[in-house]
Amino acid sequence: MKLSKEVKVGLLALVAGSILYLGFNFLKGTDFFSSSKKYYIIYKDVDGLTQSNSVTLHGLSVGKVHAIRLLPERDNLIQVSIEVEEDVILGDATVAVLTSSDLLGGKNIDLRLGKNTKIYNTGDTLRGYRDKPFTEILEDRAMPILTNLDSTVQKVNKIFGDQLGTSIQTTLHNFELASNDLRGMVKENRANINVITTNVADLTTSLAQTEKALKPLMVKLNAVADTINDLNMKRTIAKANAALQNLQDITAKINSGQGTLGLLVNDKSVYQNLDQSVKDLDKLLVDLQKNPKRYVHFSIFGGGDKKDKTVAAAPVSPAPAKP
Repeated sequence: MKLSKEVKVGLLALVAGSILYLGFNFLKGTDFFSSSKKYYIIYKDVDGLTQSNSVTLHGLSVGKVHAIRLLPERDNLIQVSIEVEEDVILGDATVAVLTSSDLLGGKNIDLRLGKNTKIYNTGDTLRGYRDKPFTEILEDRAMPILTNLDSTVQKVNKIFGDQLGTSIQTTLHNFELASNDLRGMVKENRANINVITTNVADLTTSLAQTEKALKPLMVKLNAVADTINDLNMKRTIAKANAALQNLQDITAKINSGQGTLGLLVNDKSVYQNLDQSVKDLDKLLVDLQKNPKRYVHFSIFGGGDKKDKTVAAAPVSPAPAKP
């Protein structure tokens, strides 16, 4: 079965209208696929509350405002219907507080729970309470401060009123006189000021020229200093090389056996003879300390030992006989 163009256009328009309706309500916050409960609240003034505004519980969004309706038969009270998630339990102790959500005047309904004696079902009416607007709270807190500030200003004006005004006028007058004196001084010394300015400019130019002349001289001085440093370094290196060469010569002589130190290092017999001489000298000194009389003879009175003084008697020849 073929559909005519008119039927197709009608079906397309119906589908487009349905999508538009669903999309519009979705943007307003309507959820067609979630289960919720509906409750009613009566207020004297909603203070800018609009449809789709949030319904919160302990700061968490649990629903939205579904509709707002004026009740002419009840002295123009306002009936607000809200949709709340199904698992949120409300009762006779629940209070729906209309409060400010931000500083720009946005409104929402805050559900404040209590100990319920009766559980409400969908379609029941909750107790409503309108919190003070932010402007009223700010006014209540700011008015005492403004009042105290106003009284403080009045007291200051009473204490310093005329005297302070006179002092300010005198100060301004003195400042004006000083300004006039300064203006006159500048006029009188304008020529001197011009001369000073010219001298400063000439001095600046002269300093710039002097700096240009000094730069080559500083370069030369730096070159001379570098040359002196190089000469000193070369002399030091030459002396160090000479000392190293002398040390190498001495080491070569020692290794070749030249001199006493070379013989001691290279010839073991010299070392052994020297060691033996030291040992013999040590034995001699020990014996000299134990038996000094073997080596030294002396007397206090200049004579020797009696046992050593033995004089040998010369033989006497017989006298010849007389005739």
